[in-house]
Amino acid sequence: MIYGITQVIAKAVVRNLDATSMVALNFLISLPIYVLLLGCAVIYWGEYVNHLEYVLYGLIGASTARGGYYIYLEALEKGSVSMVGSITAAFPAITAVLAITLLGEDLTLLNGVGITVIIASMVALSFSHGRSQSGGGFSKMSLLLSFATFLIWGVGGIFIKLALDGLPQIAYLGLYPFILPPIAFAYLRHKGATKAMVFPKWTVPVIGAIVVAELWQLAYFAETGAVSQGSASIVFPLISAYPIVTIVGARLALSERLAGSDLLLLVAVMVGIVLTSVA
Repeated sequence: MIYGITQVIAKAVVRNLDATSMVALNFLISLPIYVLLLGCAVIYWGEYVNHLEYVLYGLIGASTARGGYYIYLEALEKGSVSMVGSITAAFPAITAVLAITLLGEDLTLLNGVGITVIIASMVALSFSHGRSQSGGGFSKMSLLLSFATFLIWGVGGIFIKLALDGLPQIAYLGLYPFILPPIAFAYLRHKGATKAMVFPKWTVPVIGAIVVAELWQLAYFAETGAVSQGSASIVFPLISAYPIVTIVGARLALSERLAGSDLLLLVAVMVGIVLTSVA
C-alpha cells in the first residue's frame, strides 16, 4: 500500500527531478536512518559475530535489492518502459520457485494459482502502461539490463529471506550502511553526478522527493517484516502487486485515464491476492 502511495506522490510532485537527483536524495535521507538502526542493533542485540552466515546472506540480499534498482533505472534510460517493466515485474516468479525448491516452502493449489494470476496480471499492466506512456524503442542493452534486474531481484529475495530467518529485522536493516555508500557512489559516479544534482535547491519537487524517500523506507521496513514472518513464495508476489494502488490513486487523485483492460487486470490482481492469502 505505502509503495503504491509513494508512486502517486512522485507522479504529482516530483516530476522535475531526474533519476540521479532522486537516487542522491534517497541515499542522503536513508543512510542516517540505517546508521541509527545499526547502532540500536549493536547495543540491544549485539550478536553479529555469532551469526556471520546470516550476515553474509543479509549483505547479499541488501546489495541485490539496492543494486537491482539502479540497474533497473539504467534499463529504463536505454529502452521502453513497456519492455523493461514487463520483464522486471515477473521477478517474484523466480523467488517463488526458489523458495519452494530450495527453502522447502509449501503452497496450496489455490496459492499457486493466485501467485500466477498476480504475476501475469502485473506483467500485462506494466506492458500496457509502459506502451501508453512512452514510445521508446528496443535496445539490446536495455533487454540485457532488464533480464539482469529480473534475475537479481528474483534471486535476491531468497537471500533476504535466509537472512531474516537468522537475524532480527533490525539487525538485517542495520547492514545497509555497509552496502549503501559503495553502491550509491558507484552509481552516482557512473552518471557523472554534479554537486547540484546531489544537493539540489530547496524546491517543492525536492521536498516531495524527501517525503517519497521517507515513505519508501517505511514501506521497505514493512516488507522486510512481512518476509521475516511469512513465506517468501507468497510475500514477494503480494508485494509486487503494489502498482494497483498507484494506478487507482492516480485515477482518483490525478484524474489519469483507466482503460477497460486495465480495470479487468486490476480485478484479476485482486482475485489473485485473495487466492494467495487463502491458508
